[in-house]
Amino acid sequence: MKKIVISMLAVLLTAPLLCDAQNRVIVVMIDGLRWQEVFRGADSTLINNKEFGNVDMMKADFWKATGDERRKALMPFTWSHIADNGVMIGNRDKGCSMSVTNGMWFSYPGYSETLCGYADDVNVNSNDPVDNPNKTVFEIANNTPGYKGKVLVFGSWGRFIQIFNENRSGLEVNANYRHSTAEQPTERELYIDKMQDGAPRYWEEERFDVFTHEYALEAMKTRHPELMFVGYGDTDEWAHAGKYRLYLEAANDADRFISELWEQAQSDPFYKDKTTFIITCDHGRGSSTTTDWRDHYYKIPYSDQTWLMAFGKGIPAKGELTSGEYHNNQVAATIASLLGIDFAPDHEGAGRKIDF
Repeated sequence: MKKIVISMLAVLLTAPLLCDAQNRVIVVMIDGLRWQEVFRGADSTLINNKEFGNVDMMKADFWKATGDERRKALMPFTWSHIADNGVMIGNRDKGCSMSVTNGMWFSYPGYSETLCGYADDVNVNSNDPVDNPNKTVFEIANNTPGYKGKVLVFGSWGRFIQIFNENRSGLEVNANYRHSTAEQPTERELYIDKMQDGAPRYWEEERFDVFTHEYALEAMKTRHPELMFVGYGDTDEWAHAGKYRLYLEAANDADRFISELWEQAQSDPFYKDKTTFIITCDHGRGSSTTTDWRDHYYKIPYSDQTWLMAFGKGIPAKGELTSGEYHNNQVAATIASLLGIDFAPDHEGAGRKIDF
């Protein structure tokens, strides 16, 4: 009898450890941030143009003598931590490229391709508020025993509600100007609600990224999602407005936000050394004239060009890749592989996982 009791105690004591064995994955997408700024830093033809912002302010914050110095000034965490400890994909100057496979080259199709694993130009060809007919890897994960109820989505843009198809998927999507979606919001979440309500609704369907970030960070601290999406959008909105200074500041903010998410993960035993970060974007932007950086769609050359960074558990410290051609349709399969879940979309354009 004593042996049975001891055996039962051993099972009970190890059960939490067994349940805690699965991976955690944080996916961050930065809307419309060009690979040129990520890998080169501030663009000299834009930062010196007073039409796009206060030149003195831009140069004081982000201008340095060399490209390596400029990119570190713009995204210090990226170039002090991720580049040294992870993988950087998409520096075309060094022979590595990444692109979307959809033919639209704008947001909804880019997010759908990235999160579902294939482009669907027939059904996903606008930014209209239409529920996505395709299933994201987040929906598939949420329907597995291991990750059920452990998946959360945060985004600045209201369209994430349709991209993740909240109506069908049952995913909890905190986007646009929604308050905390937690059943019992924390004191901090209630404060974020209040601050968001008091800030200008500068864009009708997209809040400022700082609110999205704070909701996501608080959820990591209190709800411990094992798969989490965070979609930042300020970069795209300020670029469309032709505000290069604010575009640069938004990129700098996104870098800081990622740093804070990582610091939270490493300070919490639930995430520490068990979490992989995937950072990418939904599309590129024009780069052939001094004005087409503001926009992106299939008629603007180079706005199909994207990039990706990965670091954390299971990611080798390779730094910038100098060869290879990658695509956004590979991201969903990569996430599924990190989670250890089955993912086999019945679509001829489905991408294979990235082997880091």
